[in-house]
Amino acid sequence: MRSPDHSCTDLVVDIGNSRVKLALFRGRQVLRFTRMDRPDAEALRDFLGADRPACIAVASVGVPATTVMPMLEAYGPAIELTGASPAPLPVAYATTATLGVDRLANAVALHEGFPGRPALAIDLGTCITYDLVLPGAGFVGGAISAGPRMRGQAMHRYSARLPLVEDPGSPPLVGRDTLSCLASGIHHGVRLELAGMIAELTLQHPGLAVVLTGGAAPAYAAALKSGIFADPLLTLRGLHALLAHHRHLAHDRGTGGPAGGRRSGEP
Repeated sequence: MRSPDHSCTDLVVDIGNSRVKLALFRGRQVLRFTRMDRPDAEALRDFLGADRPACIAVASVGVPATTVMPMLEAYGPAIELTGASPAPLPVAYATTATLGVDRLANAVALHEGFPGRPALAIDLGTCITYDLVLPGAGFVGGAISAGPRMRGQAMHRYSARLPLVEDPGSPPLVGRDTLSCLASGIHHGVRLELAGMIAELTLQHPGLAVVLTGGAAPAYAAALKSGIFADPLLTLRGLHALLAHHRHLAHDRGTGGPAGGRRSGEP
């Protein structure tokens, strides 16, 4: 029996709470990457061009993945990845049924990127998620808090007169008006939370590697000034590694296709 083809072209679709991210992989190399506001057939066709993926992996923490399966399956076989999908590392998380697939993917990407080393993924999305991977133990858990945009929306919604700050930028620590005070509280509140969590976990796990991901990752990595990695594509890399693991399991079972995911229409 032939080994799985590690050089084939795969499409990974990550449906988040506010954006959809797509990456086309050949082997482990990202050929193309894009973001869109919602799954869109015309944008998908333009993104793929003449390429036809051997397999399509879709993961969603937003709309149900089944709603986009028909659109994706026009270009190749598609499977859904979830937080309970088989992974190439031990998973000690107690409630995988409620585990976001993005968090599992980040843990898998850490496992592949930092073998034998404790590592922390911090995903700066709608929520900030912290996911810790330890040598031998695998993915052990983490923490969840409100992201920058959610903080701004909460202060606006649950107060009578505070304006909405959509993007705080990198403001000075001391604001001079209401908008700059809100921006400072959001940005520096997140920055100091990140610094505190990283410091505590580094004390517990010396040699800890830290990777920030999400759209705000480069800005916060620069603000922390501590040699922290920023990889906006970390989740997509982890999802592709999950797909590769499923393909390996399928090869071992002799089924000839991806395993451990859900195909369209499956329970």
